[in-house]
Amino acid sequence: MKIIVSGRGYPEKRNIIVNEKHTYIDFKYKNIWLYLNKIKQKSVKSNKAFIFHPVSFLIPEDAQVIHLFNEVACTAKRWVSTFETELPRVLPVPGLPKLTNPELKKQLGLVTAPQCVAIVAISEATRQIQLKLLNAFPEEASLITPKLHKLHPPQPVLYEGQRPAQESRLIFTFVGNEFYRKGGAEIVLAFTELANEGLVSAETVQVNIIGNLNNRYNFAHGRYQDEDYFYQQVEKLLRSSAMFTHTEFLPNNDLVDLFKRTHVGLLPTWQDTYGFSVLEMQACGCPVISTNVRALPEINPPDAGWMIECPLNDMFELTVNSADDKATLRKLIVSQLKSRIQEVVANRDAIMSRSQSALRRIQDIHDPVRFKENLNAIYGSA
Repeated sequence: MKIIVSGRGYPEKRNIIVNEKHTYIDFKYKNIWLYLNKIKQKSVKSNKAFIFHPVSFLIPEDAQVIHLFNEVACTAKRWVSTFETELPRVLPVPGLPKLTNPELKKQLGLVTAPQCVAIVAISEATRQIQLKLLNAFPEEASLITPKLHKLHPPQPVLYEGQRPAQESRLIFTFVGNEFYRKGGAEIVLAFTELANEGLVSAETVQVNIIGNLNNRYNFAHGRYQDEDYFYQQVEKLLRSSAMFTHTEFLPNNDLVDLFKRTHVGLLPTWQDTYGFSVLEMQACGCPVISTNVRALPEINPPDAGWMIECPLNDMFELTVNSADDKATLRKLIVSQLKSRIQEVVANRDAIMSRSQSALRRIQDIHDPVRFKENLNAIYGSA
């Protein structure tokens, strides 16, 4: 089968370009909206539109379907779109309520069109967010809801056997290019406080931190970003303790090798649409401590990991409407992270049992063969 895609980035590789029996044709630079967006953003400062409008005469006659990520299509060709929040994706306009934005209504028309054969949510949280959007548009909902599917991304198992956890020093690992958004600062604060309380030390724990410290902007904080002194404090603590080993970047093969040696993964994230690093850690037999935003409760259930419970809004995300909100949430994340770390240190058997459960859920829910079969069934409807 020949499938047209609108790029070969990480989301496409994780959710679309997954079947070696198919041929994927990249139309990123044959999308009219790629150029319209650049012109409009430069000339009138308008929002980017997540629309795929291919040059029709360039489409091969034997291409059976178009498969997009987070985009809607304007084309006579049959198309599918996988999405991580809601579809269509329409950026906010200052002073204009979301549901009255005419662009949203216009793009919903593309999703109701018969050329759109399926939209695929990557999690149950995403599916629920989409249904909430459609509740405001009952006419469109009657046409779109039957097209709505849910497919968790595929993930092969990367580790076999029992994960030992009786070594004198436990290894924890955090991976997040966006260090601050993913909770890197809270990890440094939590382990530092535990060390000051005499509960952990460089002899009992090793904390691997992989992430770019220069990526300071935290999307979840909105207008209430941290001050420079906070970043300086966190980075000073990171440098000064022998518990921490910081690396800005590791190739994926090296990350996988590290996950296989790691006892517990860390993702106390402030904002994530999915949490792909959790899947990769679990596939290496490494259970994870995470927050409960978006899809994380689905992919990191209690038998496979440990959860930091935070109050969530109706988009399954944290709400930061003030500096006090941010401080309260940070205190909550650090406090619960400390408790989970203490649980792990005190009960090594829990690591081994969760390791096996994590591997089983990867096999059961993220099996690549089953994912391909389900995706092919969706293509079959095109």
